[in-house]
Order: sequence, then structure tokens, then C-alpha cells
Amino acid sequence: MVIKFIKKKFYLYFVIVLFIASLNLVILNQNLNIAEQQTMIKTSTVIPHTDEWLVNTGFDESIDPWFYSIEGDSSDVTATFSPGQANLGITGDQGYFSEISGTPTSDYWLNVTNPAFPALPDFHGIDEYGCEVNHTWIDPDDPIQSPSIHWERNITMPVDMSDYVITSASISAVFNATVTTTSANFAFGVDAPNDTVTNPGDYDSARFYVLISDLEDNEKYEVAWYQSIDLGQDSDPEISNILDSFMNTVVEEALIFYLTSLFERDNHHFKVTLGIRIKCVDNFNFDRDRWDSLRIKSCNLSFSYVKKINQFTSVSWNQIGNDISGENKQITGAKLKFTYKIDQKWPTDLSPNSELQILLNNNSHEETLKLNLVPTSFQEAKQGGFNVTKLILKNVNIGLSIKVYLADEFSLNRSIVISIDDVSLVISYIEIRSDIFGEPEIFRLLAIIAVIAGGIVATYFVLYQRIFKYPLPVRKVRKYKKTLRTANPPKKHITSNKDAFNKLYKKELSKSAKYTKTKPASQTIGISKQSDKIHKSLDTKKSTNINNTGGLDQK
Repeated sequence: MVIKFIKKKFYLYFVIVLFIASLNLVILNQNLNIAEQQTMIKTSTVIPHTDEWLVNTGFDESIDPWFYSIEGDSSDVTATFSPGQANLGITGDQGYFSEISGTPTSDYWLNVTNPAFPALPDFHGIDEYGCEVNHTWIDPDDPIQSPSIHWERNITMPVDMSDYVITSASISAVFNATVTTTSANFAFGVDAPNDTVTNPGDYDSARFYVLISDLEDNEKYEVAWYQSIDLGQDSDPEISNILDSFMNTVVEEALIFYLTSLFERDNHHFKVTLGIRIKCVDNFNFDRDRWDSLRIKSCNLSFSYVKKINQFTSVSWNQIGNDISGENKQITGAKLKFTYKIDQKWPTDLSPNSELQILLNNNSHEETLKLNLVPTSFQEAKQGGFNVTKLILKNVNIGLSIKVYLADEFSLNRSIVISIDDVSLVISYIEIRSDIFGEPEIFRLLAIIAVIAGGIVATYFVLYQRIFKYPLPVRKVRKYKKTLRTANPPKKHITSNKDAFNKLYKKELSKSAKYTKTKPASQTIGISKQSDKIHKSLDTKKSTNINNTGGLDQK
């Protein structure tokens, strides 16, 4: 009994150890597969894809999901939409200033003192003929030898002049003058260099001028002037007046420079000043200088300005599409197509380097389109499209930008619009899908099958040692014998020979009943009695054998 129990435990332990070893083999193999998954060769399926990556490629009814972006000066460019096209505009403009024109009037010109020479003349004012001054200086009691007067006008420009370039400018001013040269007393009059005076060296003079400045007078330029030299000459010839005459002016380049400098200080404002200053020199004892009329009759200041386009300004239409993500996807090709046009010929002489650029995820395509080559009607930007495969990135949303890039600083007096339509970005890629039974999966499946097979073999081995190596009748007897060792009655029932014989006999009889006729009752009874005798004899023999052996130890 002890030996059998030990064998039984040995078989059980053997099965457990075999199962655990097989399970560890599966786990180890799985870990190795995970660690080496990147380097293992797998069988796979390649699925090709060719997809349009953009939506609303024709700008049919709305601009969504397109959006624009501007870099640089936003006043230089625009982005607009009209059904069927998206527009990229360069904002040109021009203007002409001519508010300072004709005879000054008190409605616009304000009388102020000259801060450098604050003393005022005897009379100053504005009438229908312009700005006028008269003054008489009497020596020695009159302290006002250098009177002066200003008329100012502040100007507000309609645009921000920092965005414009002054292309032309002009200034003109007309003045006249009348003075007393001499009288009965030769000392009473305006003295000129050719006059005979007691104190020569410097002489009487009048200065007419036009100033431009910022509103605070921090920066000031004289752009027109006239200073008398021989006005008041007594003889050879006598010069007692100057008829309407133009002042001297700066050259156009200087005037443009001065105006530009003022607009750099203040983009919208500047000031124009008309001025007259008198200088009375003491050429005689008891000298008397009489300025009968000094007048600025008119002033004209005008200039033209054109919109300045700043260098490196750009405007673009953009769309951000989906991404291509996953290690199992490989981009094989990408092609961009679109049509474009320009509404007028591009000014190549002003900006020869400006161009249309293509960007994908902010990376520029190597091919650009010069704006001077853009057609005036819709045409394909490039026959067959642009190969942009190298610019397509994985694992990020794919963004497209079509940009007008202004590579030069130039002036543009009109707006120009470049339009795009039928924008298409077709991307081709392959998707590699590993088969469900790749190399690591096959090994794993084989390991599982091996574990199951090992368990089955071990189970069969144990069952064979304990059960299946005995014939069926012996197995039944051994099973019945085990039930006798328990305190409870046997659960297994052994059929007697008599019952087994009757059962088989009836079975055979039922099979042949339809072929045999019914026997006489005497014959049937005789057979039955003979059968009973045989069974009794067998039972007696069986009982005798049991008593002699003391059990069922023999087969």
C-alpha cells in the first residue's frame, strides 16, 4: 500500500513540474519576443492608400477650413475670398497733397509771434491779398529794430505717412514789397548798400520765408525765402518796391528729404509757417526806416506719395489636414496642384525678386514661382503638379501654405491681386499590417500547443500506469475492490452470471423471434428448467471458489 501511495504522489508531482516548466517556457519566450519584436521578421500585408488631403479645394461656397496669415506690415497685403477662388492682394496706393495753395486766409492761418524775434511790427494782418506787415523805426528812441511775425497752419494727413514714400514735391511762394527810399531828409528811408550813409557796413533788409516743421517745432526747415539786398536804394536806380516775385526755394530732393524726416517724427502731422522779419540798421544819427508794405501774397506746397511695400512682407492661405501616424505607414508620394492668375502685369522693375512660395509644415518647397511670370488668366501652376514628397512628415498634422512673398522694398501706386483655385494635395502611402500569425506569434502558438500536448501526454501516462494498462474486466474488478475498502456499502454492482446469461439470452431471442415459430409449452418449460439447473451449478461453483480463496485476489 505504501509503495502504491508513493508511486501515486510521484506521478502527481511529475505532472505539476512538467506543467510549471512548460508555463515558464511560454512566459520566457513571450518576453524574448517583446524584447526582439523590432528585429524579428514578420509576415505582413501591404495596403496602398492614395488620398486627397485637403477639403474645399475649389473654394466653392465658403473659405473654411482655409485661413490666412500675414507676416510683416499688415497694411501692405490682404487676403480675401470670392466664390471659386482665394485672393492674395498687395495693397498699393497713391495720394496727392495740395492743401497749401493760393492766397493765405485767416480761416486757415493763425497769427503767432516768432519765438526767435518776438517783437511785433507796427502792423500785421491778413486781407484779401495775403499776409501784410508795415513798420517804421525811428532812431534813437524806438527799441524795435528787428520786428517779426509768423502765420502758421497745422496739417493732418489722411494716411499714415510711415507707410508711404514721397515721390515728388514742390514749393512756391510769391511776395511783394514797398518802402520809402528817401525824402527831404536823406536820413529818412530804408538804406541799401549803394546809398551814402554815415555808418556803413550793414544795411536795412527784410526777409520773407516759408518754414515746414513738426507741430512742436523740434525739427524745422526753411524751404522758401527771399532777403532784400537793394530794396530802398536811393538812386541809380531808385528801388522803392519789388513787384510780385517768387521766393527762392530748395531743390525737390531736399524738400522730399525734409518732409520725409518730419513724417518719421510724426506720421500724420506737420506744420507750415509763413514769416516776415525786418532788420533796421542804425546807418545815421536820428535814422528813420519806413517799410510801407511787406506782403506774402501766396504760397503753394504740394507733394505726391505712393504706398511703400516693406521688404519680407508676406501673405498666405493655409489649411491644416490630418496626420499620417504609425510605424506601420510609409509615405510613398505626394503631389500638389493648383491654378493661379494675376489681375495685372507685375511691375518687375520695382520688385524683380518677389515670388509665390509653397510650404508644407513651414518647410519651403525648392520650386518657387516668380510673380512676374504669373499669367493673367487661370492656368496650372506647374504641368503635372509639384512633387512635395520630401516635405510630408509623419506623426504631425500636415499643413499647406501658399504664400506671396515680397522680397524687395518698393513703392506701388495700385493694388495687385493674385488668385488661386483648385488646390489639391494627393498623398500616397502604404500601410503594413502584420499577419495574425507572424513569426513571434507562431512560436508562441507552438509553445502553447506544446504545453497542452505535454499535459495530455502526462495525464495519459498517469492514467495508463493506474488504469489503462489493465484489461477491462480487471479494471472493473479493481474498481469494485476499491469500494470494499470503505465503510460505506459498495456503490458498484456486479451482475451475476445467471442474470448476465438471461440478459444475453433474451437479447438474442428477441432478435430471432420473428424468424422462429412458437415452441410447444412442454419444450419451453423443459428448456427453462434446464437453464435453471445450469445457473444453479455455476452459482454453487462460484461460491465454493470464493470460500476457498477468501476474496477476489485471483483474476
